[in-house]
Amino acid sequence: MPVKKQLKKVVKGIFDFPTLITHLNAEDPLALVMRGHLYIEATLIRQIESALVNKKAFATAQFPFPAKVSLAVALGKVDIADAGGFTALNTLRVKFAHNVEMKLTEQDELNLYNALSPSQRKIIEGP
Repeated sequence: MPVKKQLKKVVKGIFDFPTLITHLNAEDPLALVMRGHLYIEATLIRQIESALVNKKAFATAQFPFPAKVSLAVALGKVDIADAGGFTALNTLRVKFAHNVEMKLTEQDELNLYNALSPSQRKIIEGP
């Protein structure tokens, strides 16, 4: 399945696909990392909340990103193999958030790629 079709399937009913693609085609690495992280975090929140009986009794958005990843895995909403990729993206986001001079390096990209699960790599690389 082509990459765009795979992404469209993942975000169907969650995000406007053309807007997502525009955001993820950002030329600026800071924008790409931050927006990608925001989309993943929003998806994690929706996945977690879909498993809750009383969404109002649990403020999912207030939890730190790593806790959201762990909770989504524990609820069976995220494959445990995918958690490493999300954690690596969060590490990269933190680097950008705490250093205004941060430049995305090839090593940063390699670290993120190496942390991705086979299914996450398939989405990026296509069939």
